[in-house]
Amino acid sequence: MSKTIIIHAGKKGVNVLDLNQHLNLSQRQQLSPILLQKIQVLNFNQDELIAYLNSKALENPFIEIKLPRALSEVAPIDHDMGWIPDDRKSLRDHLIEQVLLTYRDTLIREMIFWWINQLDQKGYSTKSIEEAVEETKADKTLLLDALVLLQQLEPAGIAARSLQESLMLQTERDNTAPETAYIILEESFQDLVDRRWKLIADRYRISLQEVQSVFDYIKRLDPSPGEQFQSNLDTTIRPDLIVQIENQNLIIKEAKLNTPVLSFDQDYVAGLNNHNDKEVHSYIKDKRQEYQNLQDSLEQRNETILRVGTAIVNRQKAFFFDKTSALQSLQLSELAEELNLHESTISRTINGKYIQTDFGTYEFKFFLSRKLQNEGFDSLSTHSIQQKLLALISEENKEKPLSDQKIVDMLSKENITISRRAVTKYRKQLNIPASSKRKRFD
Repeated sequence: MSKTIIIHAGKKGVNVLDLNQHLNLSQRQQLSPILLQKIQVLNFNQDELIAYLNSKALENPFIEIKLPRALSEVAPIDHDMGWIPDDRKSLRDHLIEQVLLTYRDTLIREMIFWWINQLDQKGYSTKSIEEAVEETKADKTLLLDALVLLQQLEPAGIAARSLQESLMLQTERDNTAPETAYIILEESFQDLVDRRWKLIADRYRISLQEVQSVFDYIKRLDPSPGEQFQSNLDTTIRPDLIVQIENQNLIIKEAKLNTPVLSFDQDYVAGLNNHNDKEVHSYIKDKRQEYQNLQDSLEQRNETILRVGTAIVNRQKAFFFDKTSALQSLQLSELAEELNLHESTISRTINGKYIQTDFGTYEFKFFLSRKLQNEGFDSLSTHSIQQKLLALISEENKEKPLSDQKIVDMLSKENITISRRAVTKYRKQLNIPASSKRKRFD
């Protein structure tokens, strides 16, 4: 039966499930195989759990594992846990198809095929013209013509021998590119990368704003045009809990669509019971107990995840109503004390587990952070510091971006004591470039 918990807006507390079984590893005793199994199952993420259940099904012929369609389409339950083949057309096939449709059967076409076989997964050529001549013994001009013809195919930027060339190929075929983009890429690529924009502006007698627009345009180009054709294993995050807002209340549900279901094959048992054999009956009994132990471990796993997840949601209630709200500082020890569970149990529960919301999916660990000890800000969390950092940078003068030390000074005025190194770390975690790379002229 699916469990649902409601957290009412404005209430500080929440009644969670009353679990009788707690995993307390502080007792120094020999752990039984059953308890070890429960600990292990709790620690697994969704994919690890499925692999573990498959191994148990191989050991116990009576265990049947059923996955909801959403999961079975990604990782069907079978003995080798094979992935469904990706039928996406490869880069090589995509290019060969264009060649066959565009060029007649000539020597130059054969050389185009040779170049196609020299491309890496990003779509770049791994051979120079000199290496091509040495390997094929073909005429240099013929090989260069074949490479140029290949570079005219889709996707734009393919078969380049460098990032610079790939960007030039893409720009050359784009009618919307800034007028000076190609010449700057061709003659001043390194100056553009190093942000020597004043030098570029003087060289081509254009404004800094025009250099800025060229740089912004180039950032939109694809540095790896061949990767869109690469086959990818499924990396979809499968949530364990779902949090929704209904009538100003937070509704917490188990993500049943991602949960494997075990059953015991009674038909198989019935067939074996026809044999009046004590050894067979004993075997069935042992395997039924194994199944029940595994079922108990799964149920306790689900209940513990729900319990810990509910406590986290309740503590971070404001965030689930508005993701721009700063997270409250929350530590493992606080959750352990609140739920009367050992810290190691909390740690296993949040490991690789996810909460789905209407605005994204977050790992349990996202909601926990260490406290930053500041005068007047004892409960300030890492997330709240990051939010302040975002706010300061979003309001900065783009022609004179804030340095990390300047941000330290501004936070200090709010009685938040933090080192420059910490600001740098948080800025990088937010994927915000350094002040020198945030400078703009428009």
